[in-house]
Amino acid sequence: MSELIVKAADYVKKKLYNEPSGHDWFHVERVLKMARKIQQVEGGDSEVVELAALLHNLGDHDSNQFNAEKGSLILFGMMDIIGIEEPLKSKILKIVEEMKYGGRETRRPSTLEGQIVQDANFLDTLGAIGVARHFASGGFYGRPIYDPSVKVREGLTKEQYEHQKAKGTSINNFYEKAFQIIPLLNTETAHRMAEMKAKYIKQFVDRFMEEWSEFEGMK
Repeated sequence: MSELIVKAADYVKKKLYNEPSGHDWFHVERVLKMARKIQQVEGGDSEVVELAALLHNLGDHDSNQFNAEKGSLILFGMMDIIGIEEPLKSKILKIVEEMKYGGRETRRPSTLEGQIVQDANFLDTLGAIGVARHFASGGFYGRPIYDPSVKVREGLTKEQYEHQKAKGTSINNFYEKAFQIIPLLNTETAHRMAEMKAKYIKQFVDRFMEEWSEFEGMK
């Protein structure tokens, strides 16, 4: 591991260790490890992949009034602090800007490195950890767990997804994001890693709805 990657990891860990929405240091560390695993099979520049995986939440505009431009400026400044120079800085910024989930407007990153980091990030929305993160983010944004009167929003645009996180419910968010992830994965390696994780979240939601229905039938 290069000195620059170690420095970046230390910086991100200090910044995000206690972040409460499910985008904490441990999420970043999982994305880093999954990105490494994918990169070892799929190729690409390992340094670019690892740094982008480490930094992808640092300037996240989710924490900056959903202002993508402000988020990019924050990330750019933090890369200066870490000591990342051009052209590496611009490569990382491009990956982070392209990799975000944006509903039906989600973009396929233009570089292999970006596709790998996007895949690694998307994989962390699946499986048991993905379930936990969905409810952590739901509480952070003020969403209820479930309300049968609130319908799943289909075909969300990037604008709707980013600016209306408090709308809907945490269960609906599985339909609005997690269940949409598989077709968006870029690499065969990520598709293989996602198979069991995707089955688990489907089983969880099915079981949740079964239990909810049981209570609805009670007097």
